[in-house]
Amino acid sequence: MQIEKANHIHAALLAQGMSCRSWAISNGYKPRTVQKYVQWFAPETGRKPKRKLAIEILTKLSETIGFDLIGVKHG
Repeated sequence: MQIEKANHIHAALLAQGMSCRSWAISNGYKPRTVQKYVQWFAPETGRKPKRKLAIEILTKLSETIGFDLIGVKHG
């Protein structure tokens, strides 16, 4: 599955039986923080996380959905 937008990330989580909120809580993160980072750093935005927490969340999320959200090449 090609993931480009934030709603694709949500769909990938839903396909595994989780919402963004439930994933955040089960991994010890605040749901709003995870939601914000998904919106800010979805592959289509072209932004890369620089803060430790954002990198940590997106790395774990990448492992969960099976798609690299941090090292995606654009263009």
